[in-house]
Amino acid sequence: MGSHLAEYLLASGHRVDVIDDLSGGKKENVPKEATFFFARCQDWMPYERDYDFCYHLASTVGVSRVTDDPTKTILNIVDSTRKVLALGCKGIYFSTSEVYGKNTGVLDETSDCLISPKARWNYAAAKLCGEWMALQAGWKVVRLFNVIGPRQNLLYGAVFPNFISQAIENKPITVYGDGKQVRTFIDVRDCVEILDMLRDREFDVVNVGGLMKMTVLQLAEAIRMAVNSESEIRFVDYPMGSGFEECRRRVADLNKLYSLIGRFKYRSFEDTVSICQPNLTT
Repeated sequence: MGSHLAEYLLASGHRVDVIDDLSGGKKENVPKEATFFFARCQDWMPYERDYDFCYHLASTVGVSRVTDDPTKTILNIVDSTRKVLALGCKGIYFSTSEVYGKNTGVLDETSDCLISPKARWNYAAAKLCGEWMALQAGWKVVRLFNVIGPRQNLLYGAVFPNFISQAIENKPITVYGDGKQVRTFIDVRDCVEILDMLRDREFDVVNVGGLMKMTVLQLAEAIRMAVNSESEIRFVDYPMGSGFEECRRRVADLNKLYSLIGRFKYRSFEDTVSICQPNLTT
């Protein structure tokens, strides 16, 4: 996500600095035109550089990493946010649809966030804390719903790139649970365009998502068809066991987003799949 946003901003004539410890990405994805600082946000010093605007995407990536060390996840998110906010500029804090937790209703920005003290929800709790910190500093908050596209890392369990990789190699496409979990997806290219439009809009918190609404099983079937794969679809148990709490339905209400940017023409699912096939990372 960050590399796509950096590319878009550079193409628009902005100077871009990227701060990343590469724990969830690769150096070659950072645009050469950007100034790169290899560091964790909480350890990084700005060296007297002045910024007009900041996009704070830094976080812990991957369900297993989040559940294996909940305390580290929380401290990483909170400490990095505190350091970035100390820059004193305006910015957008990247939150997540995970903050809505087990709420399966119509998810608008006023919906309740139903989470529990279980390790499964420490990421959501930390992101909510980051939202509060960002809003207190006068920043804006975007809650992203399943951003998909090129360069997604296969190592952290994201369903979209893993399904594509399995389908391309004609391996079984592994669907956790019964596959009836409902999600919406948005192409990363659409997402960065929307974020650029939101930079100068006035708001506090807004959902950012797309119109690709389907069950996980439908996603697997659509990817298999799009890449002309012979893969079987195989249902498997959650790796964290039967106690893992999965949200059955997570669909964004986008009315507030459209009130800010107007109606938006999204790319098609087929377009997203076609550009992703040769652009996965490990």
